[in-house]
Order: sequence, then C-alpha cells, then structure tokens
Amino acid sequence: MTAPPAGLTLQDLLLAEAVKDLETDTPLRDDAALAEALAAGDHRATRLAVRARRLAADTGLDRDVAHLRDRLVLIGLGLAALAVVLATLVSFSLLGEGRHINAVAAIALLIVPNALGIVAWAVLTVMGSRSPGGAFGRAVAALASHRRAPAHVRRVWPAAARVLDAMHLTPWALGGLNHLLWALVYAAAALIVGAVLALSQYRLGWETTILAPQTLHDAAQALAWLPSQLGLPAEVPARLDDPDASRLLGRWLIAATLVYGTLPRTLLALICGAVLRLRQRRGALDLDDPYYRRVIARLEALAPTQVLDLEHAAAATALAPASPEASPGPLVVLGFELPTELTLPPTVLEGAAWSERVDGGLDEREALLHRLAAQPPARLLVVCHAPSTPDRGTLRFLEAARASRTALMLAPVADAPSLARWREWLVASGHDDIAVFADAAQALAWS
Repeated sequence: MTAPPAGLTLQDLLLAEAVKDLETDTPLRDDAALAEALAAGDHRATRLAVRARRLAADTGLDRDVAHLRDRLVLIGLGLAALAVVLATLVSFSLLGEGRHINAVAAIALLIVPNALGIVAWAVLTVMGSRSPGGAFGRAVAALASHRRAPAHVRRVWPAAARVLDAMHLTPWALGGLNHLLWALVYAAAALIVGAVLALSQYRLGWETTILAPQTLHDAAQALAWLPSQLGLPAEVPARLDDPDASRLLGRWLIAATLVYGTLPRTLLALICGAVLRLRQRRGALDLDDPYYRRVIARLEALAPTQVLDLEHAAAATALAPASPEASPGPLVVLGFELPTELTLPPTVLEGAAWSERVDGGLDEREALLHRLAAQPPARLLVVCHAPSTPDRGTLRFLEAARASRTALMLAPVADAPSLARWREWLVASGHDDIAVFADAAQALAWS
C-alpha cells in the first residue's frame, strides 16, 4: 500500500467539480481516464483527481480553467482602476472644501468607516467558518446560468465557487481582494493628498463647538503615537497659530492615512493570502457524494484484486484452490423503466443477491445508484423494455450503475429488430462490451 497522498490542490478540486457538472448533463467516454486513474495508485481521492484531469483535457475544461485565470487577471486590473477612482474620492473627503482642513475630522472620516468595514469582514468570516456555506456558490451558479454567459463561465465558475464554499475559503478570498483594494485606495489617497499639499497652500487645524480644543489636541496626539513609533513624521503642533502648524498637521494627516488606512488593510490582505496558501493543499473531495461513490464503485470494480496478507492468502489458496465452477460473484438484477404489468423473470431473480425496479424519478435513481455504490455487485443485469428506444437517460444510468460485468436483458422476449437496435445503440455509444440478451434463458447462461 502506498503512502497517503497530500491534500488535493484547488485546481484538482475545481476540475473534479467541473467534470461532475458536465457529466450530470452529458455522458462522457471515460475508458482511458479510468485506466489512467487506476494506474495512479490505490487512494480513492487521487484516482478521482487523475480521472478528472484526463476528462478535463479531453473535454476542454482545462482550457476553461485557463480562461478563468485570465479573467482573474482582468479583474485585478479592474480593481486597480477602481482603486484610483476611490482614492480620488477619499482624497477629496480628506481635503474638504476650500483651503481650510479640519484635520481631526478628516482622519475620523477615514478611520471609522475603515474600522467598521474590517469588523464586518471579521464577523462574516467567523460566521462563515461555522456554517455549511453555499450562498456564494448558489449566487455564482445563478449568474453563470444566464443564457448570455459565455460557455467557459457556465462550465467552470459555479464549480470554482462551490469549491471555495466547501473549503470555507470564500470569506478569505473575497476578503483578501477587498483588503487589497482598500490598501491601494488609502496608499494612493496618501500620495494624492501629499501631492496636493506640496503644490497648494492649505491651512490645517481643528474646530469644535462643544468640545474643548485641548480634547482634539489630545486625540490628535494619541493618533500620532503609532505613526511615530513606525518612524513616520506625525508631530502634532502645540499651538495652531504656530507658523509650522499646517505643515506639521499635513504630515500628520498623511502618516495617519498610511498607518490607519493602508497598514491594517495590507496586513489583513497578507493574512488572507497566507490562509489561502495554507489551506489550498488541504482540500478534499466529498467521497460520500453519490456521484463520487458511483465513480469509486466503477474504479474498484475494474481494479485487480490485491493480496494484503500473503501468509493467509497462501493458506487459503492451498485449502481452496480456484475452480472454473467457482461462483463468479453476486448478481444484481435491475428493472429499468419497465411497464408496470411487466414483471422481472422469476428464473433470473432466483440467482440474484437482490433486485430492484427503477422508473424515471430522479430521486429514485439516485437512491438506487447510492445503494449500488455502497454494495458494488460483481455482475449487473439490467432488464429493459424491448420495444422502447434507448435514449441518453438509459445510457447515463448504465454508465453510472455498471459493474465489472454488465449485461442487458430485453423483456418481453425481443424480436430480431429490437435486439439489433439495442446492440447497435450500445456499439455506437462505445459500450460494445455490454452483452444484450433476447430472453431469460440467454441471461441465465451468462449469469
């Protein structure tokens, strides 16, 4: 047994979910993908990831993921342009109207919204880590389902959003973009304010009606402590009528903008990036998902038997040598979309481990496929209505349910044209390895 693999990457999870979405609507030929997955090792998650990579390459989903990365670059450029616009607005709010700037009020207008935004993000992040999530994925899926959305958006973006939700990374990813945007905004605003104050004459001070001027001076002094500890010029003048008061307060305003605007957002953006980097290799597929259980059952049905205990295996071989007449394994009989008056042949049911009928209900099919995944049969006999025309729904069910040996039996007894039609359909679908029997006698000989 090989060592357990490392966690799957975000790319692996994205491709697996995108392939899952694609297979929900379109049956895929995956013989080569299954063979490649079996050669990748014994671990289920690794096999699923390898199969998804191969199918993504065959269907063009890998190119859609590349389009997604390109769009993220464009989104980054758009955020940079938005940052310039917002920085201009922030600069105007700091400078105010006219040539007189209330420095304490200006910095308060910067700090309070920034602090509220950070607190809101922190609350949403904590709530998101304690909830199952899914809201972001549903929102993206709704947008991507719009008929005007490009094909690569419909095929990849909903899967990407679901992966982020499942790993509880949505608040960190969106929060990282948000923090990076505002870090750029406040840095650009500080530069703009610095340029304006360097090239124009403004008078900076503070005004109050109900507070003592000393109170605002003390507040400015308190805000200056952290910038001064970081080596930024943030001296507060003792008197506003000092000739250098406006120059000192201008530097104080720029330093406070950088420290209380740019710095916390930059640190939070770095934290979000670190969390994303740390968790992106801890991803895991939901192996209890019915879709993945069906794929796992198919892979394990194709996998060769492994000897885990050589000593006991040798003893068992000596005591019970293989025989051509040995039982080939449990048989399961399924009646697929048969008319209610048509019963499953009793002679076939006698040798079955269990049997089931399934009609067209999606929930009923999912429950049956879930049972097959939990108890994979060695042989599967699917009884179909001979006069009916096989369709894509039949093909999807066969591909999801098939065991290591799968066959069809037509009921009632099929005439030559019906038998030929079903056989030609299987060959055209790439499943010529599935036998088709015209009656119960032929099926009994196979089983």
